[in-house]
Amino acid sequence: MKKCRQLHLWIGLLTSLLILIEAVTGLIMVEPWLIGASMPSMEQRVQVDRTGAGGAAPGREAPEFKRAAEGEAAQGGGAKNYSGQNNMMGFIKALHSGKVNNANLSILLDIAAIGLIFLTTTGIILTVRTLKAQGAAKKRY
Repeated sequence: MKKCRQLHLWIGLLTSLLILIEAVTGLIMVEPWLIGASMPSMEQRVQVDRTGAGGAAPGREAPEFKRAAEGEAAQGGGAKNYSGQNNMMGFIKALHSGKVNNANLSILLDIAAIGLIFLTTTGIILTVRTLKAQGAAKKRY
């Protein structure tokens, strides 16, 4: 049981660091003003959507984006096709961008990210304290 507990502590510590990085970068992606970046204009976002990285000239979009646009036209402009991916993938991408249908869910993403940052930070602190206490106890014996 003791080895299982130690394994749990170390795996939890390492994965907590990854979760912390994901939460911080996710929060920055939804709220870029936190690092001083400005939101791109709607025209810039549309251009990036069409060309991928925004580098291709108009009319010279990458084939996967042409297929996505053709799929959208075939669907009557409904859910994005995302290069032949199913509607579930489109829903997941929309959910992670904070926009599902016409609802703006970015505030919920902010709350979730802040909660994850708080929980993982305090979890890391508690784990480090536990590991230090275990090390001190070993030195005493």
